[in-house]
Amino acid sequence: YGDKRTQIEALHKAGRLKAALAEFAQSRLFDETAIALSIMSDLPTGMIERALISERTEQLLVLAKAIGLTWDTTRDILLLKGGAGSRSSDELDQCSATFARLQLATAKQAIGFYRLRERAAASAAG
Repeated sequence: YGDKRTQIEALHKAGRLKAALAEFAQSRLFDETAIALSIMSDLPTGMIERALISERTEQLLVLAKAIGLTWDTTRDILLLKGGAGSRSSDELDQCSATFARLQLATAKQAIGFYRLRERAAASAAG
């Protein structure tokens, strides 16, 4: 991840990471998508990877809303793991409705909670 993370951090500093993330997700680049989401959300890459491979979508929807992603990019992230056949159109419709209803302030609060939880876990482990 080292080289990839360095390149993605450079995109972030140049203000081009949101567009690059959309391309990563659309191209099904798992590592790059995970690193970009980690940088944009200030959350550990391991947590992002767990959210990406989880069958549950809530955490990814909250994360995407909190960092200002569009539904199209969010959908591509949800499909990242297994392609278009990995989630039914009904499930994607439900996710779209949830994403649309989710308030930005609520999503940002949840991300703050995720950060606190991850830092507490890291402190306990280290």
